[in-house]
Amino acid sequence: MEKFIKLNSLITKTLVMKYLIVLSTVLLMNIHNGNAQKLEGQIIDKTTESPLAYVNIGIVELGIGTVSDEKGKFALKVSKDKADSVLFSALGFESVKYSISGLLKEPIVKLNPKSYELKTFDVVDKARGRDKIFGKKKGIPQGETNLMGNSPGDEIGAHIRIKQPTYLKSANFNITRVSGDSMIFRVNIYEFNNGEIGDNLLKENVLLESSQEEGIVTVDLTPYQLLIEQDVLLTLENIDVDLNKNDRGILFKYVPVWFKAKGFYIRKGVNSKNVNGSFLKLLDGVELCFYFVGRELK
Repeated sequence: MEKFIKLNSLITKTLVMKYLIVLSTVLLMNIHNGNAQKLEGQIIDKTTESPLAYVNIGIVELGIGTVSDEKGKFALKVSKDKADSVLFSALGFESVKYSISGLLKEPIVKLNPKSYELKTFDVVDKARGRDKIFGKKKGIPQGETNLMGNSPGDEIGAHIRIKQPTYLKSANFNITRVSGDSMIFRVNIYEFNNGEIGDNLLKENVLLESSQEEGIVTVDLTPYQLLIEQDVLLTLENIDVDLNKNDRGILFKYVPVWFKAKGFYIRKGVNSKNVNGSFLKLLDGVELCFYFVGRELK
């Protein structure tokens, strides 16, 4: 009888301990879920109060990011105990940090426009009116590549050599395989100096927005009056690309370049410029088929 009582007591204690462990786990999960917040809001121009599309959004502490939609709206999951602020940046606007607690109370983000001194120039070229290709248009096919992922903010780009001041007329991209119906990419042009990638030379969104198609896809740059005087990195940044399930996504062509250590560059969206991410160089000896059409100026 005494043994039975002791055994019964042991079973009771064991059940109580299991109950406490389960209860503790549930409470911890509830605490964790309680800390996990879904940030939803909208980004607007502080001056005009119009929505700002495709703004980069990043949480530095967590190394995560996203991009606002065409109406300036965004949604992002955060943990209040692991991060306290969100960074917003957009071409032509001053970057700004908002506290998570502030966004939960007032989900409207206002960005101040930047002022720029615009350069003026005469389009007088050395090629007597003939356009020139800057970058690689075609070559012996060697391979194809996709973005590092298929998330908003993912980028892929090519180093373009510029020897003379050059007026850019178009940016062009060779697509070898498509995956869905529609695509929106942002065209970025970064300073490139001895392998170091600097600031974006564009001051506003330049978008490649169309149905998906194979072959050369062109973006008209003439409305932006772009004059560049140095090597640059020409990239496409994923904004919203329609994909089939479990698909690699859109593929871009690259070709071999003999005796040149060029390669191409990629950057993961969650490690975007908002969270101090950097580009990774891949495959020396090949060149991505991204190029400009333009004119060299005197």
